Amino acid sequence: MAAAVLLALGLVLLDVQGASAAAGTIVTTVDDIGSYVHMACIMNHSDIAVTGHQWLRGSKVLKEDKLPDLRTEYQVDKAGSAGEYACVFLPDPLTRAKIPVSGPPVIKAIRKSEQATEGQTVTLACKSYSYPPIDTWVWSRLFDSRDQDITNGSQSKFFVNSSKARSELLIENLNITLDHGTYACSGTNSEGTSRATIILHVHHHLEALWPFLGIIVVMLMLINIIFICEKWQLNEPVEDDYARSAPLKGSMARVNVTGKNVHQRSAT
Repeated sequence: MAAAVLLALGLVLLDVQGASAAAGTIVTTVDDIGSYVHMACIMNHSDIAVTGHQWLRGSKVLKEDKLPDLRTEYQVDKAGSAGEYACVFLPDPLTRAKIPVSGPPVIKAIRKSEQATEGQTVTLACKSYSYPPIDTWVWSRLFDSRDQDITNGSQSKFFVNSSKARSELLIENLNITLDHGTYACSGTNSEGTSRATIILHVHHHLEALWPFLGIIVVMLMLINIIFICEKWQLNEPVEDDYARSAPLKGSMARVNVTGKNVHQRSAT
C-alpha cells in the first residue's frame, strides 16, 4: 500500500517542469535560437548509472542515444515546433520530464479541393497540429475578397462540428450557383490564429451523363454517313450486262459441236 502511494506521488511530481525522479531532480530549459527551439534536460544526480536518453513528442520517439550523461539536449525547427515534449533518462522510463512548447496554430485542410453534385450533401474538414490546442474554430466563405462567417445552422443548410483537433462544415442541398466557391477554416489558441482554405466545385446533376451523350451523338453521325453512302451507291448508273459481255466484232468464238471444238469466225 505504501509503495503504491509513493509511486502515485512520483507520477504527480513528474508532471511538473522541474520533475523529481527517484534518480534525482530534472531541470528543463527552452530557448529560441534563430530559427530553432533548443531544449535541454539536466539531472542533478543519479543513484543508478544512466544508460542513455530518449526525446519524445507525445508517444513518438524523436531521438535516442546511449550516452551516460546527466544532461541531454534536443533541437527542432521553430516552424511547427509547438507540442508537448519529454526527455527520458534510461534505463528507468519513469525518469523523465515534460517540456511544453507553445506556438500559434497549424491548420491544414483534409482535402484542398472537393467535388460534389448539386442537390447532394458535402463535408469540408480541417485538422489542427497545435499546442496549446485550438480554443475556437470559425468557418467562412470568401466572397468578393471578403470573409462571410458561417454560423452553425445558418440558412438551414450549414452545420459545424468541431473538436480541439478537427472541425467539419457540412453543407446540405448544394446549389451550383450559390455554394460553389472557396471556404476557409480558422483556428485560434492563446498564441494566435491560423487558417486553411478549401475550394468547393459543385457540378450540374447531368454532367456525369455528358460523356455518354457525346458517344451517342458520334454513333448517330456515323450511322448517318453510312446511310448516305448506301443511298449514293444505289443511285449510281448500272451498265447493260449484255453489252459488257458481248464479244467484239472480228473476234473468234469457240463453239462446242458434238463434243468437238470448232473455231468459227463471227461475221464482220
